[in-house]
Order: sequence, then structure tokens, then C-alpha cells
Amino acid sequence: MNCIIIDDDTFYIEFLKNYCKKVNIEVKAVYQNSVVALQEISKLSDCDVVFLDIHMPDISGFDILKNKPNTQIVILSADDANAIKAFDYNVVDYLQKPFEFERFMRAINRVQERIKPDAATEQQIPVEEKETSTNQDISSIFVNVNKKLIKLNIEDIYAVEAKGDYVLIKLDDKDNLIVHSTLKRIKEKLPLHIFTQVHRSFLVNLKKIVDIEDSTIVVNRDVIPISKSNRASLMAKLDILN
Repeated sequence: MNCIIIDDDTFYIEFLKNYCKKVNIEVKAVYQNSVVALQEISKLSDCDVVFLDIHMPDISGFDILKNKPNTQIVILSADDANAIKAFDYNVVDYLQKPFEFERFMRAINRVQERIKPDAATEQQIPVEEKETSTNQDISSIFVNVNKKLIKLNIEDIYAVEAKGDYVLIKLDDKDNLIVHSTLKRIKEKLPLHIFTQVHRSFLVNLKKIVDIEDSTIVVNRDVIPISKSNRASLMAKLDILN
């Protein structure tokens, strides 16, 4: 695997180089000037992953994202204020500085999954959910967004997607929310007779499913993958007219 680093902070450039060296990731190029990086966008597309700092002088990392480099992007930032905006660009992960080596490796693993999807990763989630939930009758939950508690009606949530150390909560007719949490924690809060896991990265509201094919489902207007290990569980929960 190889990478390109775009960051104006010399300390974090060396910090990343050291992490990359530990796992034999080749650093093909380093850009401390975001304008030059944008001008050489084709070179960015010729690598496996770009580590991109959002806060750069002259032009921001978002200006580079808007030009859609054809590669995997891992965002670097000193805070999580731009996480939801970054994930709208389908970035692989969002690393908040400073980050430990273990956190770096989780980002690298996600990059590898996108580059070379491994069927074995589909088996990490149990097929059946036989446990009884204590949340069967809840109608709302509170989520912490930028240190503010926001109340969400369960019926307004149509899907939840894992995004690194965050989850994207997708809502009917409202702006989606990015929450610093894990899919597992969110799953524990939601009623299991309404929500089910269809993929290692997705929970869906059964009531919002529009269409089902072999490896994907449509929930509202979103096309969401179904893993082989979760398909049987999903089908068992649906009322199917044969």
C-alpha cells in the first residue's frame, strides 16, 4: 500500500511517516501546500490513500475533496466539527489529532476493506438477534451532537451507518446527524423489532425498506449493501407474501 500526505504541519507529517513506516506503507509524496496538491490532483488519484488535513492555508481540504480525487481519503483534523461534512464526501475515516497507532491502524484496515473487500469481514456480525431488547417500547432517544443533546423520534430514523469512530444517523426529511459513537452502542439503544443489522456498517429500519435484491436493499432512497451473513436474518423478520 502507498499513500500521499497533505498537511502543512511538519510535526504531523513526521508523525504519519513514522506510523506508515511501521506497517510498510510507502509515502509517495508530501504536500505542505494545498494549492500545489490541488494542481496535481491526478497524482493524488494514483495512490491507495491520501491523508488530508482539513485546515490548510490558502485553500482547505474540502476544496480538494470537491475535485473528487479518485482514491481513498482519510481526513486529519484537530477537532470533529467538520466530521459530518467530510463524510458527505464518502471519506474512509476521520482522524482527530492527536491519534494513537491503534486508531491509525483501524483507519488503514478500512482503507484495505475498500480497496480489496474481504468476504471474511462479512462474518463478523452474528446472523441472528435472539436476545431480548429492553428497548422494545421506546419511541425516542437522545444523541449527543457537539455537546448538545438532541431528541430523535425512533420512527424518523431510517438507517444508521458506521463511519470510523462516528455513526451517521439518517433521518426522514431532516438533516442527517453525525454522532461520536459506535454502531454497537447505537444498536443497543434501538428496538430490535424495528431495526436490524444488514451489514457490518449498517443498521436499517425495517419499516422503511422499499426494495430488496440479492446483495442490496433500498431504504427510503438509499441503496444499502446486505452481507450474506445477515440476509437470512433480515428475510426472517419481513412479512413476505409467497
